[in-house]
Amino acid sequence: MPKTDTTTRNRLLLTAILLAAIGIRIAYFLELQGTRLLRVPLLDAFRYHEWAGQLVAGDLGWGEPYWMGPLYPHLLAVVYWLGGAGTPAAQLIQWALTVVAIVLVYRIANRLLDPTPALLATALYAFYGPPVFYAGFLLMVTVLTILFLLAFWLCLRAYEKPTWQRFAAVGSAIGLAGLARGNVLILLVAVPALLWRMPLTGRRRLGLAAAVVLGGALMILPATVRNLVVSGDLVPLTSNGGINLMIGQQSQYGGIFGPVDKLSVVEFDPSGRIKLEAELGREVKPSEVSRIYTQRAVREFLARPGPLLVHTARKAYRFWSGYELPQIVAYDYWRDRSSALRLLVTPFTVLSAAGLLGMFRLRGRGRALLVVFVLAYFVSLLPFFPTARYRQPVAPLLAIAAAAYGWHIVRRWRKEGGTRTEDGESTENAEDSAATTWSHRWLRVRKPVLILLALTVVLLPGWSALDRNLVQWQVHLHEASRAAQENDRDAVIAALREAELVMPGNAETPYRLAGFLELLHDYAGALPALEEAERRLPTNRVIPYRVGRNLEMLQRYDEAIAAYERSMALDPTWGKPHFGRGMSHRKLGELPAAIAAMGEAVRLEPGKARYRVNLASLYGEAGQIEKAREILLALTRDFPSYINGWYNLSLLEHQAGNREKARQALFRAAGLRGATAQQREQIERLTALVLGAAGSGRLD
Repeated sequence: MPKTDTTTRNRLLLTAILLAAIGIRIAYFLELQGTRLLRVPLLDAFRYHEWAGQLVAGDLGWGEPYWMGPLYPHLLAVVYWLGGAGTPAAQLIQWALTVVAIVLVYRIANRLLDPTPALLATALYAFYGPPVFYAGFLLMVTVLTILFLLAFWLCLRAYEKPTWQRFAAVGSAIGLAGLARGNVLILLVAVPALLWRMPLTGRRRLGLAAAVVLGGALMILPATVRNLVVSGDLVPLTSNGGINLMIGQQSQYGGIFGPVDKLSVVEFDPSGRIKLEAELGREVKPSEVSRIYTQRAVREFLARPGPLLVHTARKAYRFWSGYELPQIVAYDYWRDRSSALRLLVTPFTVLSAAGLLGMFRLRGRGRALLVVFVLAYFVSLLPFFPTARYRQPVAPLLAIAAAAYGWHIVRRWRKEGGTRTEDGESTENAEDSAATTWSHRWLRVRKPVLILLALTVVLLPGWSALDRNLVQWQVHLHEASRAAQENDRDAVIAALREAELVMPGNAETPYRLAGFLELLHDYAGALPALEEAERRLPTNRVIPYRVGRNLEMLQRYDEAIAAYERSMALDPTWGKPHFGRGMSHRKLGELPAAIAAMGEAVRLEPGKARYRVNLASLYGEAGQIEKAREILLALTRDFPSYINGWYNLSLLEHQAGNREKARQALFRAAGLRGATAQQREQIERLTALVLGAAGSGRLD
């Protein structure tokens, strides 16, 4: 076929692939339009949504360094500022970016492969479903995938014509991707390593490597400076590395996400900072939190190298396995219910098995680059929890490698069979030439085909799939959570009813129902659900504590005290129920009993600043000013950034007639960063009180 005809054909095929991909994305959007799955963000998506809303409102997060990668919420804030937070504009942009990713795959594949396998790579990725699925949520994976591909594209160009400008651009793209997810920064080391394979002088290599690192550093520097300015804490990028590393060493979760502390269901503590401060009895900076958890993760690994090596191998398998491991959302569950997603037929098993084999069938320097990008990203993710959406950035490159392996088989198959004489004529008889050709062709492709089939079987989804009922149960809980965010009580109850049908008798189902009803301020409705949970799991200390909290909200303080006592009996070392009991006694006006209960909470968990500030307040109410002052002075020494400590010390000194000391403590409270709107309002009221103009109350 003439070259012009081939070019025209390839353009038509590429156009057809893109049009089909766009059509499926439009169909999927129409399926989701008006549903809670599109409308209501959950978990990480909710945090990004909330963070973007705060940025639009002018809240730059004073007082704390970045906890998660800052790039995505800032981009989301721009979308909200331009189009509003209540529209699907962000998701529509993300679906458009998935089409851009397909084009990038084609452009990259055209440099590494012949035109036909380049189209095959494009089709493999275009009809792979998870990128379309995850683009419908407020998650960073779509942006990260585009940046990862862009970095690879720039890297290809830089190695074709090595200039410091091009390598600086590579570093900048990697740094920008690192602002989305920090593990990508491993490429700032991995990419320059390939320079040592090029025929360059040592000085030239060092210069180009420095350009990569400098380009990345310049992208990260604003985040580092911002963290230092707003929090006074030197955090280069984010402070969540240590806790995530610790989670990654918890073999009981099988390589998926799970909390370090089960008490997170009572006290929201994703960073682990509250837990550490309770242990250490003092304030801990975010950088210190990350460092401590990193050290603990390393010690955990060194203490149990055998089991954790097996655990790491399981995580590696989960990364390459064809199973789309759910986290936040379950791809397989929703694919079964979406006619549009079912049209996306490429399984990850094909990308993974053929891609791993095909990486070494690519040509030129692009082969080494692709291997470095894929394997470096894999290695950077392995210590953590490589669930399905976290592996998405390498899927486009795996599609290219998979096409290379497929084309390798096709080329071997197409070789002409039979033997030939010296004048070029075939020695085969006409009647058996077809059979001989097929036989010879099979012999040529047998080995690569059998290797591919064997690896595909090893990576089949079923080997690493979670229990189907457990996945469905989790989906129903997430649907209940979305309904609770929209104050739809009936939908919450309906979703939990479905969860109960999937896993009957599970104590966590009524427990979660109670939690959702609490969000709706239906404390009376939450009580029967908690009672059912307690009946199913009478040994759990948290359930009676939550019963007590709901009774307290209903002002049934005597009953709340009894519930707290049941929790204490189940775990005498836990301070939380003593705290609740103390607050209930206070509401009943029983100050001696309140002081005794709160004092026990402080004795059991002296690192809980909230317990100590409330104990001081109780002593103040009882007229024991010196005892209250002693507690608050120790508290502000141990937790100098705890606003409530300084506020209550100021209030106490004012009530004791020490106006200057009250002013000094209030000055410290007002100067601290990260105060909530309520705290700022109460500080203003206390300022007026200290100046003799208004009244105020304590901060708990």
